[in-house]
Amino acid sequence: MIDYKTILSDLFAKIEAFKGEKPTAGTRFRLMGLVADVVEVAETMKREVLDVVSHEAVLDADVDIDYAEVAEQVLTMEFAEDATQEPVMAKQMHLANEALSELSRVLTDIDKQLTRHHSEAEYTRLFEGEKRRYANSGSSGRARQKYEEWKEIMCADVLTMDEIEDYRMSKVLKMFGKGVFNTRVEQIQRAKRYPGELDFEQLEGELKISKTIYHHYAALRKLVDWKDGMLVMNPARIGQHFYASRHEENARQNRSSFLNYMYKITLAQEERARFVEAQAEALRQEEEAAGLNLFAPTKRLKGLLAEEWFSIHSTHERYDEAWTVSFVDALMASEYKNVIATEWGKKNRQDYIRGCIVGLLKEGGVLKGSMDSIARSTGICENYRTFSKYMGQSTQEPYAGWVLNYIRESAREG
Repeated sequence: MIDYKTILSDLFAKIEAFKGEKPTAGTRFRLMGLVADVVEVAETMKREVLDVVSHEAVLDADVDIDYAEVAEQVLTMEFAEDATQEPVMAKQMHLANEALSELSRVLTDIDKQLTRHHSEAEYTRLFEGEKRRYANSGSSGRARQKYEEWKEIMCADVLTMDEIEDYRMSKVLKMFGKGVFNTRVEQIQRAKRYPGELDFEQLEGELKISKTIYHHYAALRKLVDWKDGMLVMNPARIGQHFYASRHEENARQNRSSFLNYMYKITLAQEERARFVEAQAEALRQEEEAAGLNLFAPTKRLKGLLAEEWFSIHSTHERYDEAWTVSFVDALMASEYKNVIATEWGKKNRQDYIRGCIVGLLKEGGVLKGSMDSIARSTGICENYRTFSKYMGQSTQEPYAGWVLNYIRESAREG
């Protein structure tokens, strides 16, 4: 990035030096040159800064420079125009003042563009640019090399899920320890918990960080989504964070650390995805051999709880899509999975299972409203009272206690 602060400082020094000169025969010509210099700087600032920040979120455009302040400073450098001045000199001073006024306007416009609302597309492009810069820096290559060495030496190329999870956890903790989110963490008064995601309860000892590890994780989750057991970067939100924090101490290093550790986490998660896929395939084969299908009820129940009616009747913001996905995954991994799969496979029993699950969520305090109003909102059965009846029968199911206990435990963690 060009050092625009130095360019402006050099220009101001020339103006001050000119004003301090004793008039000579060459004064008018030096003033003409000074006018040309001011015009050139204004055109450069417009072309290389204003035109860019008008369309993009740029991180380094205002490094060590306050454009609004400098714009005011420019106006203090205008020349005093005097009717007694000889015509040529008076004209040049007028041109100099016009050029300084234009430069001040350009600097003011830059300040306005830097503080304007930026679009998601601009923040996404900013993130992609920083991501490319990281990828081309050599750090990504070293990170992958160390990851491959870890796989070969520590795990003998036969990774378990626990080893993958431990590796990911170690990189998350190191990111926090680097202070990537220190400034943001100080602004978080109450850290939101994310049950069903990373398990920080298993950690031993204390991590040397400000506030709690849950504050740091809450800050991280503002920038990444949790999807299928993985931390997935959200380009627009990360770009917005990079831009908003660009003036913070160690901002550049924090960006690099974030990208570096998220790359390492992504490598582990890619391994995790392959592991999960292999497990799922083995499970599908097992289900097929046993005549059961866990996949169908899992997918359909997740889809049901992701619909708009659920958020309308939800009693708390903690019961978001991440919560419902974790809930269904846990239920379909419990000792009752075969009971549910067996019932689901019977003719005309899918709506009954749906009704029982919704009824238990109502019973556990996840959903508000009468059974009839909830049943009507779901639109499952042609006659909503049929679905309401299924909801009312839910506590008789063998998995009722498990569901209600899961709701109580997640509310306690949240």
